[in-house]
Amino acid sequence: MKIASIQSSLSFGRALTTKEKKEYEKLQSEARKQLGTDKTTATIFDFSVPSSKNDTGIGTSFSVDAQKMAELLKTMCGVNSIQLQPQGEISNYVRSPYSGTAFSLGMHIIDLNKLQDKEYGQLLSAADLKSSYMTRVSNHDSVDYDNVFAQDGQKAMLAKAFDRFMELPPSSQLKKDFETFKKENAYWVEKDALYEAVATANGSYEIKSWPQRDQNVFATKEGDKARIAELKQVKNEKGHNVVDFEQFVQFIADKQQKESKANFNSKGIDIYGDCQIGFSQKDFWAHKSAFYPTYEFGCDIGDGKYSCWSPAIDFSKLDGDAGDLLYNKFDLFFKRYNGVRIDAAWQLINPLICEPWTNKGKPTFDNNGNKLGHKIDYQPYVPNNGRKIIKDIVLSAADKNKVPHDKIFLELLGGNSYDSLDAVKGLGTTLIHITRYGSDSWGRVRYYESKSDNKYQNMKPGDYTIGPGTHDDYSLLEQVENGKNRAWYLAHDLYLPQYELEQSDSKLSEAIYAEMFTTKNQFATLPDIFGSRRRINTPNTKEGNWSYRAPQDFEKQYHQNLAKGRGLNSADALSKALKAKQYGRGSVLTNRLDYYANILKQDGPMTTKDADRVLGNA
Repeated sequence: MKIASIQSSLSFGRALTTKEKKEYEKLQSEARKQLGTDKTTATIFDFSVPSSKNDTGIGTSFSVDAQKMAELLKTMCGVNSIQLQPQGEISNYVRSPYSGTAFSLGMHIIDLNKLQDKEYGQLLSAADLKSSYMTRVSNHDSVDYDNVFAQDGQKAMLAKAFDRFMELPPSSQLKKDFETFKKENAYWVEKDALYEAVATANGSYEIKSWPQRDQNVFATKEGDKARIAELKQVKNEKGHNVVDFEQFVQFIADKQQKESKANFNSKGIDIYGDCQIGFSQKDFWAHKSAFYPTYEFGCDIGDGKYSCWSPAIDFSKLDGDAGDLLYNKFDLFFKRYNGVRIDAAWQLINPLICEPWTNKGKPTFDNNGNKLGHKIDYQPYVPNNGRKIIKDIVLSAADKNKVPHDKIFLELLGGNSYDSLDAVKGLGTTLIHITRYGSDSWGRVRYYESKSDNKYQNMKPGDYTIGPGTHDDYSLLEQVENGKNRAWYLAHDLYLPQYELEQSDSKLSEAIYAEMFTTKNQFATLPDIFGSRRRINTPNTKEGNWSYRAPQDFEKQYHQNLAKGRGLNSADALSKALKAKQYGRGSVLTNRLDYYANILKQDGPMTTKDADRVLGNA
C-alpha cells in the first residue's frame, strides 16, 4: 500500500469515523504490543470533569459525562488507567484536594442526578434538579466553588435527599445497605461525623476555639464515651441529627464511588486513587492519639523557610495508634481503587517534620499562603529506612485486598526522595518520574532506564511510570515554549531532525509524547492530553488553582487542538516510538499510524458523529 499516494489524493481534516476508529484501536493495540506498553494513565481531578446538564459548577468522576470522557481517552489515546486525584472533603476556603480528608469522600463530588433513580429511592425529584443551584452556572470551563458551597448548594440538596431517606421504611434496600455501610466502615465514619457534630455544637470549625474537652474527645483511642453520647444527639439548623446526616452523605458517596469504579473497569480502565500524605484537621481530631500534638509534615521552600503541610503522625507509635491509622487509611484505599498513587511517599520513608511558627497563638503565613515553620532538631527515625511502613503496613494492606504491588505508584519527587530509594528496592512497586527537567545528561527516559548508581541498580522500565509533568508542574505547552534545549536529546533518541524540534513547538510536543511511549508505563494530566495550556495548580500561589475543567464539548476541543499540533496524538506518538525502537526505520504498521496521525492533525469535522454524517461512516 502506498500511503503517500493516499495522503495526496484525499483531503484529510476530520475526526475519525466509527468505522475508522475500529481499525485505529487495532493499530494502537498492535503498536503497544510491539513496544511492550502496559499502563497509559490519565491524571484526572474530579472537578475537571465536564457536565453536559445540571452543571453545579464542579465535575465528578461519578457522572455519566466522566464515563463518556473515559471512552474518548481509551479509544483515541489508549488510556487504560485513570488516576483520580484526592477525593476527600474540601471547603470553599481550603480548595486544595491535597488538604482534604483521608477517609471521608467529599460531598461536592456526589452526582445529584443519580438521586432521582429508583435504586436511590428517588431521593430527589425532577423538580429538585431544576433548582437555581443546578441551573445558574454560566462558565463551564472553570470550577465555581462559590456556587457549590452556596447556602442553597450541594449540602442543601443533600439535606433534601436526607429528609426523604428518613421517610423510607426500615425494610427498604437502601436503608439496609446504609446499616451495612456503617458496620463495614466503623473505624472512621462515625468519628468523622462526630467532628461535624462538635463543630455544629460550637458554631465553629476552628478546633482551637472549642472547649478543651471537645478538642480532646479522641485524645485516647477509645474516646470520651460520655461526650460522644452527647454529640450523637446534636442537630443542625435544619433539625437533622448531624451524625446521621453526615453518615448518610458518606454512604451515598461510597455507593456512587463503587458504581463508578465498576463502570470504568467494565471499559477496561483501572482506577487509581491518589492517597495524599497529609491529613485534614478532621483526621487529626478524630485520631488525635496517632499524631504529634503540634508537629506537621513539611518541606524546604528555600531561604531557610519551611512550609508546613498537615498534621504529622507520631512515628514513635507505628506499633500502636499511628500504625493502626496508616493501615486503615491504606486498607480503605485498596478497597476503593484498583491501585494507589502515594503522594510524597518519601514522607513515610524519610520524613521531614516541622513545627509551625505562631504569632499570638496563630499560624504564620507568607504572601503565597504557605504556613511557615522550622525544621525540628531531631527528625523521627523510621526503622529500616521506611520498610516498616511501606512493606509491613502499605503492602500488607494491598495483599489483604489482592492489589498487585506494581499497581502502587510511589511519588518519590522532591524532598528526601533520593535518600528513600533504598527502602523500596525489590518490593515490586512502581516509581513516578517526570521528564520536565530532561537534558542531554539527565532526566530523559533513557537516563532513567540506564542509570547505574547503587540506588537504581536492578531497576527495569516496568519499575517506572514516566510523564512530562505532574499536576503542579508547568503545562506541556509551557514546557515546550521554554524547553528547546531538550531538542538535542529527543532528536538523538527518537531519530528525528533536531532543527525541526528547535523551530516548531508542535514538533517538540509530539517528540515529548513519543519519548513517553518508548517505555512501559506513561502518564499525562488531562489538560495536557486535551492540549490546554492551563495548569491544575501553581505551587506557592493563591489564585486560579484547582479550577481547570474540560469543556462540555471536550471531543470537539480535543480534535481542534490536535489540528493545532497540541494534545496527545496517540497515532503519532506510537509511530515515532516504534521508529525509535527500530533505529528510525518505519514499517507497514507505522505507515498506517502515520496515515491516521495526519488525519488528526488537520481541520475538519471534529466529532465522530459529524464525521459519520459527512462521510457516511466511510
